[in-house]
Amino acid sequence: MSMDKNRSFIVSFLTMRRLIGVLGISLPIIVVIGGFLQSGSVLQGSISGYYYTNMRDFFVGLLCVVSLFLMSYRGYEEIDDLIGNLSGIFALGVVVFPTSMYCDQVVKVGIFLLDDNISEYIHLTFGALFFFSLSFNSIFLFTRRHPGVLGREKRRRNLIYRLCGIVMILSILCIAICTLFLRDTYISKFYPVLIFESIALFAFGISWLVKGHTLFKDR
Repeated sequence: MSMDKNRSFIVSFLTMRRLIGVLGISLPIIVVIGGFLQSGSVLQGSISGYYYTNMRDFFVGLLCVVSLFLMSYRGYEEIDDLIGNLSGIFALGVVVFPTSMYCDQVVKVGIFLLDDNISEYIHLTFGALFFFSLSFNSIFLFTRRHPGVLGREKRRRNLIYRLCGIVMILSILCIAICTLFLRDTYISKFYPVLIFESIALFAFGISWLVKGHTLFKDR
């Protein structure tokens, strides 16, 4: 491979990483702000709840693009490709199986027209698997290095990767607690699921932006 082709390949590789990071961070921002712009709209209990608002197309479209990018991503080893493919599949599952509408009656939702109370559990499962796979990526795969001296920038990047992975795991655990035990309590009025989902997506996006050498790149 010539020098120019090799440089072009590296730039495209880093650009994809950055785009994945930008999409992860922009998802909660776009759906929340867009939801407020709708006349008479209210803050949803979760990001997934925007599936039933005017922001459905953005929610579905952004997640599908993230899914496509993750499945198209190719790392240095087979484990990178495997985790990327699984992450993309899990993201697609979040779209295919919507969360519940939380209304007074059972509603058929999604392309498979499942009862929304059933679709919700499948949706939550895919969501948890999505973030767990992303956290595995950040903690164990992004932190690998070539043999030799561990540079200062790489040490900083590894710290950020591990922090982002831990934040994603803790956020998912908090979401599970809020969903299973705190749904109808006073705490639910503060939109904890929406907050923790946003935090997890920010951590996901930051991790990929750093991987794309947006921050702390080698000199």
